[in-house]
Amino acid sequence: MFLIALGATSLATAFDLRCRRIPNAIPGGLLCCALALVAAGLHPLGWRQAAFGLVTAMLITLPLFRWGWMGGGDAKLAIALGPALGFLPFLIFFTGTSIFGGVLALAARRRGEAELAYAPAMLLGLLSLLPLQWLSS
Repeated sequence: MFLIALGATSLATAFDLRCRRIPNAIPGGLLCCALALVAAGLHPLGWRQAAFGLVTAMLITLPLFRWGWMGGGDAKLAIALGPALGFLPFLIFFTGTSIFGGVLALAARRRGEAELAYAPAMLLGLLSLLPLQWLSS
């Protein structure tokens, strides 16, 4: 599931960098894939962890979207990553994403850019989970 999440986030990053939007099919497909794999018993998480991941992602990202601190596509991608990763990995992912997002925002500000593609920060946050993935293998 991690590789599927990584592929979806990489694709979202490419779109976000090119046109500053993430097509709904990417987070929608990731969410459907994660839930289908849980239902088929092929996801390393069970329903409980997937649900905790989804609820955690929603509780964190929906207020950020509402306050205008996160774009809609970014929020949908983060919400789709919730059940794909589970509760604790999502928290680690989002912490890493926030750190990388801050660094990228500072760099964009120094260049005088008003807009920031946030999916690259999400990709870096997801990549920060690689050591955790290797330890759990």
